[in-house]
Amino acid sequence: MKRFLSLSVMMVLVLVMLALAGCGGDKKEAVSQQLSGKETPKAAGEEKLADIFARGKKVEGMSYDFTMTSRETKLNGKFWIQGSKMKTEMMAEGQKIITIFDGNTIYNYMPDQNMAMKMSPDKAKKNQTPLDYANDAESKGDKVKVLETTVYEGVKCKVVSIASADGKEQTKMWIREDYGIPVRVESAGSGGEKTVLEYKNLKVGPQPADTFNLPTGVQVQDLSEMIKQMPQMPGGRQP
Repeated sequence: MKRFLSLSVMMVLVLVMLALAGCGGDKKEAVSQQLSGKETPKAAGEEKLADIFARGKKVEGMSYDFTMTSRETKLNGKFWIQGSKMKTEMMAEGQKIITIFDGNTIYNYMPDQNMAMKMSPDKAKKNQTPLDYANDAESKGDKVKVLETTVYEGVKCKVVSIASADGKEQTKMWIREDYGIPVRVESAGSGGEKTVLEYKNLKVGPQPADTFNLPTGVQVQDLSEMIKQMPQMPGGRQP
């Protein structure tokens, strides 16, 4: 059980790092106007970045494979999104773990054990997906610089660079022109550490509703209730 708990917590952290739920923002329209005049000069007839980002706002459902590489860490998995719902599948400590956010609750499901752990969805709303990265880039306004137009993984992309407010961190994105979302994100921290996210086999469109359901017969345990039942430490803290 302790191993299952540790894997469940780890998968929540992965979900928070990667992905996946806030696919929108209140300031999108205002920022689109900013971007219209803030990009680097373009050749005649070349599409504006704001128009490309606008396509991403229309995407509600998609699936893709992802790879996250950071120093000696490399994670691979699959992702599905439909509105606020999301699902990720990956291997951890030799076991397949499926994490589902159905819009209300997070479930960490281990098929080999036919068991799932359900927990609070609070942090799931902070996940980063390709759509979130596009929205974040759009919100930076004049800090977005178009570097070039190139073909990446067989599709035409705009390569953009975004600097942090203090200029110490840089993010580089390859944004698909057809969908207005990134397929590669490179982030460099102030200390020189680099994280690369790649999104491949991207399929845009509605996802089947049962994608975000647990299989029938899975044993579900409530992590929140288990924590409440744990013995209290001095000062009212839990171990």
